Amino acid sequence: MRKPFTPICCNCLKIIRLGVLLLSFFLISACAGPEVAGPQGSVFFPPAPNPPRLQYLTRISSSADIDGKKLGGLSIIAVGDTRAEKPKPIIKPYGITVRNGKLYVCDTSPGRLVVIDPARKSFEFLKGNYSFGKLKKPISSEIDRDGNLYVADTVRKEVLVYGPSGNFLRAFGKGLEMKPVDVAIDGDYLYVLDIKNHDIKILDRKTGKHLDTIGKGSNEEHFLSLPISIDTGPKGSLYVSNMTSGKIVNLDRDGHLLGEFGKLGDGFGQFGRPKGLAVDDQGRIYVVDAAHQNVQIFDKSGRLLMFFGDPGLPFGSLNLPAGIAVTSQGIDLFKEYIDPAFAVEQLIFVTSQFGPAKISVYGLGKLID
Repeated sequence: MRKPFTPICCNCLKIIRLGVLLLSFFLISACAGPEVAGPQGSVFFPPAPNPPRLQYLTRISSSADIDGKKLGGLSIIAVGDTRAEKPKPIIKPYGITVRNGKLYVCDTSPGRLVVIDPARKSFEFLKGNYSFGKLKKPISSEIDRDGNLYVADTVRKEVLVYGPSGNFLRAFGKGLEMKPVDVAIDGDYLYVLDIKNHDIKILDRKTGKHLDTIGKGSNEEHFLSLPISIDTGPKGSLYVSNMTSGKIVNLDRDGHLLGEFGKLGDGFGQFGRPKGLAVDDQGRIYVVDAAHQNVQIFDKSGRLLMFFGDPGLPFGSLNLPAGIAVTSQGIDLFKEYIDPAFAVEQLIFVTSQFGPAKISVYGLGKLID
């Protein structure tokens, strides 16, 4: 005689469902094969047979690329909780700053600033981004020697200042009728690049007092024309990229012209739409071109050394690039991506406003003898 059917209790049913879910996950993973997290083999620039000088290392597009919590992975499955932790994405990045191993990324569309710490595997949004410190369209940033963060906001038309802990401190430039697009710091001076008036406002770093305006030559001749990015050189001089003229202008602290290179065009050393600019501790100048979708590297004399990031590659290409940061610090944080036969001297971070790679990470160096 058949035994009567015994109903399954609710707790047992939950355990069975969880077991089926985990079994399905393992079966799908086994059928799909291993996840491809990066290129199969190292990607170098320039391409062979030229000696490699730069390696594409990896990309960062969301918190999952930092903390390793991939959507649907076992690390986010909790017993009794069917909700999945969603990765925090970078939407439309522009300016990027690197200091002491941390990345500070201006995400323009959502009006926020992302702070990434690869050493701690943390991906956070700027804490003071609310109330009087609310960002509207942050486009670039810089950090002073005290750890304060200065953010140029093109909609607020101000430079917002946040303390080392991320709390909002103050805002500069309300009455200057400017449209700030970038900032640079030299000692106690804050240089604010004003795209509206084609000049550079010099402010006191601590008080925000307007001290001077530079960027014009004799007889009101403009050195700057739709200036979009600024950085300081090793000796404190200023480098500025100009969208209208396609020139990279080098000025001293008082605004005197020291030199310039580049022009609009599609040849080597020329630009279609120059944007982000960075100068490394060896005096090399890196210029992002949003039209050619690459980065060109020049020596201190303005001589073209190489370029990288052109579209079409499976890995390492740029898609409407905007900002760039270069540092010789924190190389060990990316050593797992560096080819054993390649010695990296500088890390290069480039933002792209479209495509799967919002931040592309490269290493400048040379083959090990």
